[in-house]
Amino acid sequence: MRHGHASEVDPRPPSAMTFVPLVTPLSSRPVSDDDRYRTEATPSQWPVVETNSPPRDTPRPARVRPSRWDRPPDPHDWRWAIGQLGRALITTGLMMFAFVGYQLWGTGIQEARSQDQLGKDFTAAIKDVGATTTSTIAVIDPNVPAPPTTVAGPADQPFPHTIAEGEVVAAIKIPAINLTKYVVAGVGIHDLRKGVGHFPNTPFPGQLGNAAIAGHRTTYGQPFYDLNKLKPGDDVGITTILGGTYVYVVTGSEEVGKNDYYVITDSDPNRATLTLITCTPVGTSSRRLVIHATLDLLRSSPVGKAALFYGQTPPDSSSPDGLSGEPAITTTTLAAAVSTLPTDSAAPVATTVPSETPAFAAPTDAFNQGWFADSNAYLPVILWGLVLLGVAIASYRLAKRQRKLWLAFVVGAVPFLVVSYFFFENVNRLLPAAI
Repeated sequence: MRHGHASEVDPRPPSAMTFVPLVTPLSSRPVSDDDRYRTEATPSQWPVVETNSPPRDTPRPARVRPSRWDRPPDPHDWRWAIGQLGRALITTGLMMFAFVGYQLWGTGIQEARSQDQLGKDFTAAIKDVGATTTSTIAVIDPNVPAPPTTVAGPADQPFPHTIAEGEVVAAIKIPAINLTKYVVAGVGIHDLRKGVGHFPNTPFPGQLGNAAIAGHRTTYGQPFYDLNKLKPGDDVGITTILGGTYVYVVTGSEEVGKNDYYVITDSDPNRATLTLITCTPVGTSSRRLVIHATLDLLRSSPVGKAALFYGQTPPDSSSPDGLSGEPAITTTTLAAAVSTLPTDSAAPVATTVPSETPAFAAPTDAFNQGWFADSNAYLPVILWGLVLLGVAIASYRLAKRQRKLWLAFVVGAVPFLVVSYFFFENVNRLLPAAI
C-alpha cells in the first residue's frame, strides 16, 4: 500500500500475461494508458510504415545465369592453362578413337573402291584373253575320292603382257566364308590395301607348285577375317586373267611364327597347291594362320608350268620351257627383297627357291615400310589438318554469331567427317603396316 491506496493486482493468470520489454521513458512523466497500449500491442496492431523494401511475402526473382556468349572471358591464370590443356587432351583422345574407327571400318571404304576398279580391269583382261569363264564353283562330294594332283605333262599357258604389282591377276571365291575378292599382284603395303595379294615369287594360281595368297584380317575390308573357319573339304575357286578357272580343296591348316617362311615353298614341284595366309589372333600380328589346299584336276582348267612375270617383260619364246635368260633368284637376293612383311596381313615368304622354279628376277619391293616412310604424305597431312581445323573454327564462329551452340554440330558435322576421312587416310600412310 502506498499513500493509503490498495495495490492493484492483475487478474490475468501468469500464462496469459504479456511480457513487454522495459522502456526507459524519455521524461519523468508517468506512463500513460496510450503508451501502455502501444507497448502491449501485437505486431498486427502496429502502425504501418511505408518503406522501399518489398513485402516479405513477395517471392524473390529467379537468378538468371548469363549465356555462354555473354560471360566475361576467364582470366589467363594457371586455372585457365589447366583447362586449356584438359580440352586439348580430350580432343586428342576423341580424334584417336575416331582414327581407330577409320582403321577398322574406314579402310574398308578405300578397299571397296579399289575392288570396284579391279573388277573392271579383270573383266577387260578376260575379254582380251577371249576366254569364257564362270564363277560357279562345284561342291565336292565327300564320298567321292579326291583325284590325283600330280601332273606329268603340264600345258603351256599363254604368257600375258607385263604385269605391274598392284594390278589384278585373279578372282578368288570361297563359298564357305562367303568371300569373293579380286587378287592383285604383290603383297606390299599398297597392294594389300586393294584386297588380297599374290606373292610374286610363287607360282601363279593354276600352275605347278605352291601359289601363295595373303590378305588382311582386321583392316581394309577384312578379306581373311573368317579364314580360320575353313575346314578340310571346303572349296577355294580362283579364276585368273590367263583364262583358267581352278578349284582347290582345303586339306588342312596350321599356325606358324611370323618368320616361318617355309610354308610357301614348293613341297612338290609336280603338284599344284595353294596357301592362304593371314595374321592371328585377330587384331594382332604375332603369328600367321596358314590354310593349305590342293588343286582338284577334275573341276579345273589345264594346269600350266610355273612362271614368274611381275614387272617384267614376257620371256623369250626361244628359251627352253619359256624361260628368260635372266640370272636365277638366289637366297641372298630373295631374303633381302622379302625379309619384312606387312605385319597385319602379310604372310611368310620363302627364303629359298627350288631348282625347278623359273629363274626370274626377284621382286623389288622390300616390304619394310616403317614409321614416316612415305615422305609424300607429309604435305597432304598438313593440308588436310589445316582444312579440318578450319571447318571446326568456322562452325564454332557460326554458332557464336547465331548464339546457338547446336548449330555448330548440325552445320559442321558432315564436312568435319568428310575432311577427317581424308586426313586419316593420309596419316595412315605415315604409319607402319602393323598399326
